Amino acid sequence: MNQTMTRFTQIGDWVFEVKMVRALRVRNYGEPYSAVANLTANGDQIYIDTQMTREGEEFNRKDFMTFYKFCQMLEMKTVSYDKIKNGERYPRTVDILENQRPKPSIRLVK
Repeated sequence: MNQTMTRFTQIGDWVFEVKMVRALRVRNYGEPYSAVANLTANGDQIYIDTQMTREGEEFNRKDFMTFYKFCQMLEMKTVSYDKIKNGERYPRTVDILENQRPKPSIRLVK
C-alpha cells in the first residue's frame, strides 16, 4: 500500500496536527452507524479506545484490519487497544510492520 495521509497541515503560521479521530462503521456517511471508536495519536503510536457496537456485536478481525490500514496510512508504527473477553480487559499492542524502519542487513565479506 503506497497511499498515505499526512497528520500535519500548515496554513500560515499554524500547523494543524491530527490527534484524535472518530471512526464510524457505516456504508454511507449520515446513515445510522453500527459501531463507533475513538483513536488518539501520540507520536508514532495510536490508541483505539471507546469501541462500541450496536446490539452486542463484537469488533472482528475485518474491523481491526481496517483500523490497521488506516494507522498504516497515517504512518503510525504501533497500534494499541484493549480486548475485552469474558468481562476481562486484555491490553494489546500491534506493530505496523510496513512502517517499521528496515533493520540494517549485515553482510560479512572477505
